[in-house]
Amino acid sequence: MISFLKISKWFLLISIFIFVIKFTNRSILNQKIKINHISVVATEEKFLTDQNIFKYIKKLFPNLGNTKINRFQSAKLEAYLMLHPAIKNAEVYFEQNGNIGILVKQKKAVVRIKTLHDDYYLDEYGDKMKLCENYFPKLIVASGNINTTHHKEIFDFISFLSKSKFWYAQICQIHFAEEDIFLIPNIGDHKINIGDFNNISFKLDNLYKFYTKAISNKGWQTYSEINLKFNNQIVCTKR
Repeated sequence: MISFLKISKWFLLISIFIFVIKFTNRSILNQKIKINHISVVATEEKFLTDQNIFKYIKKLFPNLGNTKINRFQSAKLEAYLMLHPAIKNAEVYFEQNGNIGILVKQKKAVVRIKTLHDDYYLDEYGDKMKLCENYFPKLIVASGNINTTHHKEIFDFISFLSKSKFWYAQICQIHFAEEDIFLIPNIGDHKINIGDFNNISFKLDNLYKFYTKAISNKGWQTYSEINLKFNNQIVCTKR
């Protein structure tokens, strides 16, 4: 008799527990979507804000606040967030109370491409990145006759420069002319003709030696152009 009462008691408790879970789940599923918080992860200064992202979301989901959880497609929102030019990765997740949280990782631009017909960045992976609101990074600018076939060599050159504090600080612009590539320095009123990016380490080593020996004696304003395109030879044009 006692065993029967214990079994009945446990059966009743389990039944109540299951009922509560089903009722709670049903209530949550019928609950309307609410974004509880948005977190932005950045490897540099954060320019994406909660307000930026929420405003962007409202463009595709203007009635998000009236959408029930059981009709909400988190994958669709994640895919839409990934289309934002400044977002590298996005994750939409449900919290215990039925609200949703959003975690995004911010992209990082490494060079700006500016031509007569286009203006954009290359990101930290060498991919094209649109200009973004409230984002004004101080970057090396690549200009002139540039198309997508030049992206890899520009990205590789920027990666090379970033390993040297001197050269990354000295070069402010890369200009693609019809036949040659020119570097524009921050210090010195001259342009540097490198021809192309082949043997660029060797070319810049020679230029550094020229800077330390010749320029230091004659002055930074002596030459209008320094030509490095010829092997083992530096040709300078005086003003």
